[in-house]
Amino acid sequence: MRYYYPDYFKTFKCASGKACPDSCCHIWQITVDKKTLKKYKKVKGSLGKRMCEKIDKKTGNIKPYGEDNRCEFLNKDNLCDIVLGLGEDYLCHTCHTHPRHEEVYYNVRERSLAITCPIACKELLMREEPVVIEMEEDNKKDQYYKYFDQPLFGQLEYIRDSMLKLVQDRSIGIWERMALLLGMAHDLQRRIIKRQCRKKNNILDRIKPAYPEFLPGEKEDIKRIISAYSDVSAYRQMVYNILDGKRKEKGTAGNITPKQALTDMLFTLCTMEPLRNTWIPYIRSIINIRSQMDDKEYKSCQKEFRDKITDVQLEQLLFYFIYLYCCSSTYDQMLLAKVKMAVANTIIIRELWFMKWLEEDKTLTADAQAWMAHWFIREVENSDENLEQWDSLMQRNQRFSLEILINILNSGKSSGDYN
Repeated sequence: MRYYYPDYFKTFKCASGKACPDSCCHIWQITVDKKTLKKYKKVKGSLGKRMCEKIDKKTGNIKPYGEDNRCEFLNKDNLCDIVLGLGEDYLCHTCHTHPRHEEVYYNVRERSLAITCPIACKELLMREEPVVIEMEEDNKKDQYYKYFDQPLFGQLEYIRDSMLKLVQDRSIGIWERMALLLGMAHDLQRRIIKRQCRKKNNILDRIKPAYPEFLPGEKEDIKRIISAYSDVSAYRQMVYNILDGKRKEKGTAGNITPKQALTDMLFTLCTMEPLRNTWIPYIRSIINIRSQMDDKEYKSCQKEFRDKITDVQLEQLLFYFIYLYCCSSTYDQMLLAKVKMAVANTIIIRELWFMKWLEEDKTLTADAQAWMAHWFIREVENSDENLEQWDSLMQRNQRFSLEILINILNSGKSSGDYN
């Protein structure tokens, strides 16, 4: 078994209680694993009685309560009564590991530190040096992955490592890096689909799942695409191909202003299930503020804001999302959607920072940055329904088309100036 994780993964320490600006013990439902549930059934006294009443005996779900959907065992000091009464050994698997996250693949585990935690998010945003992905190995083997697309996963590992290298190429502006990632993913998606169609054309493969190897020519195509988009010279040609030829057509994506495009993206967040009851009212309020700004005022404010955010901060976010999402396309073959999600998340977080900066009389603290980033990601990722909808929007919704995203990035390149 191979284990991958960022170099800061093992050094993270939870700031429990009121030292943490938020709590991971509310908003989302916590499910106790079967092993821990058996331990809870043996607990006596008042705590054991509460466990019996508040934890579903069949599913292990802890019923949240109140407007904030707090865990029943989270006390007024934001400390866990289970830990206080029984010790950390009695925490369920989810509570014991969060915000540590693990993506599961055949004989591979990819670990990350979820930035839904504001402490982890702030530490990442304050970091200057490039993140390093480390690897460990042991003799364990998976037994239950009979139908796993190992050939695709192998190529995605190579693709993901190449993308991460591009993300950290600081000789290229962060806006150009994001655009090059999209172009790379677009061309690679075609090769993945081509191989998928070749698989389905085989009669035997229609009867039972099969995952043929990539042909030597297909592997060479993948290497060629990665090499081409790793050079900044590919940027201008890509922008011309995607945007310049379409700007002459009325109503095309290339003619939508970045301000309107980003407002449309923010609007889609209002269509999702809110986990915190203040989320949708907040998004609607900033959409209303944006509607009162004309393009000239918006551009002027963006020019003033451009030095408040560094390329390194956006790089750390982008690296986190590419590392987390890329290989998950093993299960649905939708690499382009995953890269779109990584880029869209990054530019939406930047726009939320911009609006927070305006709201706070043109000041933006590190704590405010961490709060806005973690709040947005928590709303998207802490709900399976929301995450599925977000992925679907990347695949099908015009608001997240390649043309729209490239237009935003092209407008913000080099100086961060929308023009």
